[in-house]
Amino acid sequence: MAADASVDDARRLFPRGLRQPPEGFRFGADALLLASFAAALPGERALDLGTGCGPAGLGLLLARNDAATTVLGLDMDPEMTAAANANAARLGFAARFAAALCDVRDIRAAPLVPAQGFDLVLANPPYRDPGSGRRAATPGRDAARFATDGGLPAFAAAAAYALRTGGALALVHLAERLTHIVATLGAAGLETKRLLPVAARREAPARQILLLARRGSRPGLRLDPPLALYEGTGEATRLTEAALRFCPFLACNAKAVPPAGP
Repeated sequence: MAADASVDDARRLFPRGLRQPPEGFRFGADALLLASFAAALPGERALDLGTGCGPAGLGLLLARNDAATTVLGLDMDPEMTAAANANAARLGFAARFAAALCDVRDIRAAPLVPAQGFDLVLANPPYRDPGSGRRAATPGRDAARFATDGGLPAFAAAAAYALRTGGALALVHLAERLTHIVATLGAAGLETKRLLPVAARREAPARQILLLARRGSRPGLRLDPPLALYEGTGEATRLTEAALRFCPFLACNAKAVPPAGP
């Protein structure tokens, strides 16, 4: 009974309490938004590319609240995969979530990832080109922020390899790189089907996008109304009702404006 109560508490508090390597990349609101975006997509076999400590893949399992979905998380950092597996165990998902070491560029050699073996792929890849900003102080944080390991083309190729025909890629990225994103996915055989712009406030331009692409799909794009995360000013700043409906996990940090991402 005590163990069940501990799991219930961990799930109720998610994402608070997730184990993260002290010197590694710290996940942000983008991973939580990605989990909620992907939760509405069909498919029981999910692959989380660049899983980190597991917030997107574990969030997917919590948001769906079913018994059928399984998630394989891949990351090139052994401390991150260890943290992800520990977090899965704490949340009671050890039988449905596993994190393994793999560089996305080497996915074809990964025995746990068969070609066309997944219905759904989640990806929160590094956003920035290596020369586009101040580099991070540690290798793990630098790799999560900057595309030093193949970047979006490598993530797109990995997703195209892993997805079955018609399978879905759920991606979060910077809105300013939209043309690059759509072109890169298209070159890998992934057709962009839906875009959800995300802005800090209603009057602000979108900083991020949540994107759905399908492997081997026909052209045809749906552009959703922007999702504004915050309203009010100063001490009255709060999450919008729309943001909380879309991603209840954001309530864990209701008064802190989320970062733009890695």
